[in-house]
Amino acid sequence: MRIAILTNAYPYYPGEQFIEDEIVYWANNPLAKVTLLPAVAAGEPRPIPEGISLNLDMAGDTRAERLWFTLLAMFSAIFRHELGQLRQSRKMGVRTVLRALLHTSKVLGQARRLERYAQANGRIDVAYCYWNETQSYAAVLAKARGSVRKVVSRAHGFDLYEMRRELGYMPLKRQFIRAYDRIYALSRQGRTYLEETYGAPPDKVGISPLGVPLTGTLSRPSPAGSLHVVSVSFCLPVKRLDRIIEALNLFAHQHEQLEIRWTHIGGGPLLDEIRRLAGARLTDIDGVSFEFLGEMPNHAIKKYYLDTPVDVFINTSESEGVPVSIMEAMSAGVPALAPDVGGVSSLVSDECGVLLSQCPGIQEIADAIGRVALEDGRDALRTNARKVIEARFSSARNYADFVSDVLAIESTPG
Repeated sequence: MRIAILTNAYPYYPGEQFIEDEIVYWANNPLAKVTLLPAVAAGEPRPIPEGISLNLDMAGDTRAERLWFTLLAMFSAIFRHELGQLRQSRKMGVRTVLRALLHTSKVLGQARRLERYAQANGRIDVAYCYWNETQSYAAVLAKARGSVRKVVSRAHGFDLYEMRRELGYMPLKRQFIRAYDRIYALSRQGRTYLEETYGAPPDKVGISPLGVPLTGTLSRPSPAGSLHVVSVSFCLPVKRLDRIIEALNLFAHQHEQLEIRWTHIGGGPLLDEIRRLAGARLTDIDGVSFEFLGEMPNHAIKKYYLDTPVDVFINTSESEGVPVSIMEAMSAGVPALAPDVGGVSSLVSDECGVLLSQCPGIQEIADAIGRVALEDGRDALRTNARKVIEARFSSARNYADFVSDVLAIESTPG
């Protein structure tokens, strides 16, 4: 069975590190002949398992091609329909119209390249799109033109929640949402959002959580009198990393006897700004230290938990799917605190950490840190964190089931 996995860049950097765990299960399934088709390919690719092919037909375009598809987009039915959607939703404006045009041109260009790939290599049985974005819309167009039999897509966070997009606008999604053979949300909340916000057909929306490998050993707590807090995220406004800094400032003043260390893993456009804020708000507090480790490979983050005592994982984002970064910490026995946004409540609870309110204040976050790290029952939180991953977010079960489900779709009528 010919499977095309459409990614943004994987196996190239940056990002999409979570596919590294999933791709193994595609490689191990004898029914699947898998080719990776990234849209971006720069530098050296990450290693991929034996039996997985890599094709760059979807990657790269010339200035002339971009201009040509922009012209096609201006006169396309897709763009005209999107202008109607913008008028109806009262989001019509220069920036939204330009974004609609840009996304339409990308979809047309990617569809053409996917069709050429199919012409050269054979019809695609299933196009599996890791993101519910322009590549998946292009696959739907290619299906309508006979180059693809079935199209399935995951929907995570940035490609799902409109509030995470500029001006609250998700280009083109409503046009294509009913054309997929299956869309996989990460949680019940994500499935409901797809159905209620975009009109996704309930019989076409499934739930397939991501997963992480279960570590053989667990992280250990810090020695008495010290506390190590870890956060992992791209440095963007939506992550609200300033709240971690302010909460640690408050917590440190309330617990002057503690040696407190904060480690943040991840880069991004706000990294320097967050580093400066940490310097201004934390440097002069006795017993408080912090470090920014920048981008780290997925395997290195997993190893970090096993090699370094970690007491609390903290997430303060205003929008999430079901974060793999939290799963990885909990797999190593690290309790987590995170806001009740997206599908976080399917992962974090008071049994294995603290589920914060949707928009937690500084005092709430500081109190949660103390509850997880200092109160009686913290050992039980560590044990329960691991149990949650074993029960619901093990990659061995979730990815094997997902691959089997996708392959079964190919044999259904339609």
